[in-house]
Amino acid sequence: MNRSCAIVLSALILGIAGHAPDTAAQESGGGDPLSSTPVKQDRSYELDYEGSFQPEQGTVRMAVSIRQPRDLVRQVRLRFDPSRYRDFEGDGEVAVEGNEMTWRPRVTGGTLRFSVGLDHQRKQGGFDSMLGNDWAVFRGDDLLPPVTVTALKGAHSEARLRMTGPDGWSFISAYPRAEDDSDWFVVEWADRKFDRPVGWMAGGRLGVRWSKISERSVAVAGPMGQGVRHLDLLAFMRWNLPELVKVFPEFPHRLLVVSAGDPMWRGGLSGPNSLYIHADRPLISGNGTSTLLHELVHVAQGYRAAQDEDWIVEGIAEYYTLELMQRSGTISAARHERGFDKLDQWAAGTDGLAGSNSTGPRTARGVVVMRALDAELRSRSKGRYSLDDVARQLAEDGRPVTIQRMRDVAEHLAGGPLDSISPERLESG
Repeated sequence: MNRSCAIVLSALILGIAGHAPDTAAQESGGGDPLSSTPVKQDRSYELDYEGSFQPEQGTVRMAVSIRQPRDLVRQVRLRFDPSRYRDFEGDGEVAVEGNEMTWRPRVTGGTLRFSVGLDHQRKQGGFDSMLGNDWAVFRGDDLLPPVTVTALKGAHSEARLRMTGPDGWSFISAYPRAEDDSDWFVVEWADRKFDRPVGWMAGGRLGVRWSKISERSVAVAGPMGQGVRHLDLLAFMRWNLPELVKVFPEFPHRLLVVSAGDPMWRGGLSGPNSLYIHADRPLISGNGTSTLLHELVHVAQGYRAAQDEDWIVEGIAEYYTLELMQRSGTISAARHERGFDKLDQWAAGTDGLAGSNSTGPRTARGVVVMRALDAELRSRSKGRYSLDDVARQLAEDGRPVTIQRMRDVAEHLAGGPLDSISPERLESG
């Protein structure tokens, strides 16, 4: 990493929040002679992730190291895609059977090593993870699949991540850099015992711009020569992020936006405290909505849909792309109304709301439902409550979103049943 990049990246103090948490099967620790000692001193272990990016081979060589004072972590188990993850080996016992790997480290820890094929192409075309000759765009999730950990009750990691590559490469993630060694990112989850790196990241010959918006540290990063519009993206967020934070005050205090051109996927994708958007994607689409703002709402939501109810999460996100831009003055009231009219017309093409992935007409119909719910809530509460309050409460409780959960929250605010989200109305369309 050259000195100028190090200065820019060190100045970027970014953090990350949760997404798809790993599970931890914790043992009780009964009869442990040290159980009365302070948990932080006795039951913390060091967890290092090191990724060596090798563009000429198209792989990342990963090393996951555990250093522990005693037998705290007993087993790490993961399922993996054999076409992407291979060559598992390590200290202690490593067993691979089909698409499952089990690692039992030594009492004092050890290192698990494996190779990752970073390239991953979506069914619709375009890559959502790629390692090229001069750059890489990926998610931390790609470096290590979700794991199940068996550990002593109360054991928790102090984790960090370091990535290296060819001369001239630098790396960025939404994690803060360690104060004592800026080559390392500090990986920390308040609700996890085994901290795993997640969220969007980039490496290579990068351009990075950052700014302070609504008391949040925001960075835009992307490979050089890929047409990334750093300042346009920052300006758009400067207009609209303040309005988004009013709806979701728990919006992360640090945000990383990663952008790149072809052959990356020509859309947007969110992650914990981070998002990806294709460099050619317009800030505002022809129908008045915004892919960038849609993904920012997903970052703010921090929740996922229960099975077959993705239309709720997507409908809320798309609704706010129009609503927030009108509140911020980015679009006029007339364009705001035309945008909803177009979505209303598009919604006529769907035959139902249920489905694991909500796109196109189904999401448009979700927007129609959300707008009707907002209007009814405002009317029933004499302007005291709106969809803002429903979306905020769903984000705060962190549970998977269901129509019943949304109905409970909204009807509690309204003081009774609401026609806009009644079973009869949703079934009839």
